[in-house]
Amino acid sequence: MVQKIMALDIGSIRVGVSISDGLGLLAHPLTTLKWKNTDLLLKDVKNLIVENGINTVVVGVPYTLKGELSAQTKKVLGIIDHLQKGLDIAVETIDERLTTKMAETMLKIVGKKASKNRHIIDQIAAVNILQTYLDKTRI
Repeated sequence: MVQKIMALDIGSIRVGVSISDGLGLLAHPLTTLKWKNTDLLLKDVKNLIVENGINTVVVGVPYTLKGELSAQTKKVLGIIDHLQKGLDIAVETIDERLTTKMAETMLKIVGKKASKNRHIIDQIAAVNILQTYLDKTRI
């Protein structure tokens, strides 16, 4: 039985969400959540888990380019801790350095402006996080 996996790209205002296909080979964008506090985010994530039959959640950790902890990294690690305590499924982490920058570059290549497509950038970043995780675990 294939396990469906969901990835989160947690930002200050929005959370990009992606989901794996039924075979666990490819990541696809799902949605962008706006969030104000961790309890509401947990509720929204729980709803997505139930609606999509998710078995594992992967969350990108935004380390600095030097691999160190920034203020945003610490904030995301706190949110991850909250999710781990509040969910009945596995919550795993993966280094997500440059996923947002890659998403912005992808949009630019197809002629879209990053400033007008922030929600799409968040979803693409989540796809990059999940695809990296899927490729890494398949090896």
